Amino acid sequence: MQNTLKSLCIVGGGTAGWMAATLLATATRGSNIQITVIESADITSIGVGESTVPSIMDFIQTCQINLKEFIQATSASFKLGIRFDDWSTMGESYFHPFGKVGKDINGFDFYQAWLKSLADGQTTSWLDHSPSAMMAEHERFMLRPHQSQDWVLASYAHALHLDAVQVARYLRELCQKRGVTRIEATVKNVIVNKQGFIDSLELDNDSAQSSDFFIDCTGFSGLLIEKALQVGYEDWSDYLPCNRAVVVQTENVTSPVPYTVATAREAGWTWKIPLQHRTGNGYVFASRFSSDEQAINTLLNSVSGKVIGEPKIIPFVTGKRKKIWHNNCLALGLAGGFLEPLESTAIHLVYKTLVHFIKHFPDRDFDTDTAQTFNQLIDADYAEIRDFIILHYCTAGRDDSEFWRWCQKMPVPESLGEKIRLFKQRGQLVHTQGQFFSSDSWCSILEGMHIRPQKYHPLLDAFDSQSLASTLSNNVQTIRATVLKMPNHHDYIQTHCKAPAQDQTQADK
Repeated sequence: MQNTLKSLCIVGGGTAGWMAATLLATATRGSNIQITVIESADITSIGVGESTVPSIMDFIQTCQINLKEFIQATSASFKLGIRFDDWSTMGESYFHPFGKVGKDINGFDFYQAWLKSLADGQTTSWLDHSPSAMMAEHERFMLRPHQSQDWVLASYAHALHLDAVQVARYLRELCQKRGVTRIEATVKNVIVNKQGFIDSLELDNDSAQSSDFFIDCTGFSGLLIEKALQVGYEDWSDYLPCNRAVVVQTENVTSPVPYTVATAREAGWTWKIPLQHRTGNGYVFASRFSSDEQAINTLLNSVSGKVIGEPKIIPFVTGKRKKIWHNNCLALGLAGGFLEPLESTAIHLVYKTLVHFIKHFPDRDFDTDTAQTFNQLIDADYAEIRDFIILHYCTAGRDDSEFWRWCQKMPVPESLGEKIRLFKQRGQLVHTQGQFFSSDSWCSILEGMHIRPQKYHPLLDAFDSQSLASTLSNNVQTIRATVLKMPNHHDYIQTHCKAPAQDQTQADK
């Protein structure tokens, strides 16, 4: 007979806590597993706006959330990718688009066919073949039709820019309607038994909360996973030197664009996340190359629109817990680890961690092999994203500050070094199952940084150059014609999913 879990306790609300409650309530429906969220009234989200990746759409669909309602409730705008300003050279931009770039030709990766066309004297750019990049450039947007037979419409992907405070509020209300119990309290003490399992939590309302399994969403402090269970932390600061961020909100001065902007600065980079009702701004920087005061000035000098509230400093240590799942505790969100938001992967890692957890869902026997397999999978996810973020720094062309000169000589994990070496030879990238960033994503960053392979795949010489050129030219024209028929991003939001005015006002309180 199965020794099934009877209860799950999520400690901490916020985006991670309520995403966990929502997805687990969906996955455990009909199982009689009681889900409880302990949320402190004293702890509030930073609420600067969140930039996501396309897996947010999988989360929304899996949890049977009404997309229009969610967008309106969170003042969301759409996101087709990230524009990187001043990373390769001052004054130059490149774009990392979501979705596919080009169409594979005769079984060969499109990138190889495109390299062959360049060698033949053709001049189409890499991004000319990306529907998402073309949509972003012209600020066009429409939701992708289900099961579209049109290859252009089937090729683009999108995510959302969200208000983190409103996301937590929306999911909390949804979860409570779906039977999740919320306790407003602060954890004073964690009771751990002799076997190293969490027995119960002592709360500041003079009650105790026991559970079969605990999910730690207590942020950087890792109240359960670290302070109580002491699993240890894997520090990646040697690879990624940025260790602080300053954040601030501003009023919108223009309509929100369908992409995030990441601009390289003297000691790091700034972000701009446009929502319907305001813009989230931040500066991720390395304290050894900039003081807090300098960072605040850099950020405030870079923003547009009236500043809402005071700038806030957030210290962090890049890395992850040595075990994300240990005994009867799972660390989620900032409690599990932190990778700077250069590729907007924080919410994705919450979702991916939960997906792995549900696939390896424990019973009360807590088989160690199950947790070990889970940890190996999520460790690989963190390492992949770490390497992809490092890629932006180690390939950057800037040498105009001490920070960027450090990046030119920075240590690189062997896993990344090997990938770059193989790419430089002839543009090939090994893609493993479960990997998040596609080959198109890697090619977009490397192409944006002007790193191009020495050769292309030799069998492409069998292609007729004129026919290949004609195919690529026709594809670009088809993408452009399709995109220009789409509505403007701002108009699409106004017509289909405009956030109510009262929600916009409440969000700034």
